[in-house]
Amino acid sequence: MSLKFVSYMSSQSRVMSSKSIEDFLFQVREKNKQLTITGVLLLIQGKFVQYIEGPAQEIDKVYESISKDIRHKDMILLDSGDLSERQFKDWSMAYKKVHDHHIKKIVGKENLNLEDIFLGNTSSKNHPVLKVLYDFVKTLSS
Repeated sequence: MSLKFVSYMSSQSRVMSSKSIEDFLFQVREKNKQLTITGVLLLIQGKFVQYIEGPAQEIDKVYESISKDIRHKDMILLDSGDLSERQFKDWSMAYKKVHDHHIKKIVGKENLNLEDIFLGNTSSKNHPVLKVLYDFVKTLSS
């Protein structure tokens, strides 16, 4: 089975309540388990930043579905590619609302502009979005 990852950033088309996000995550986690998709979803300044990985065919379908979802607007593909192994194998969909001070600490930027941070480096292993995601997972694991 060929593995693939996709990371993207999008703006919320409308502000979602914590309850709406919890309900949405419950549905997504169940679907992801069935499709063997894993990943992380962050909410930062009203923007979604997500990294998903799994079977290539399923990732393509899920990404296309997300791109048509009315909860998203201004969607930007950050990175995608093939994987030899999963990076977030134990997470059907981890979630965290991230505050500015957390990102500043991780990426060392004072003036926080998400487009600059997440579109800066396109090398998969060193991509700033992955730095934020890995730090988040490391924090959850400790």
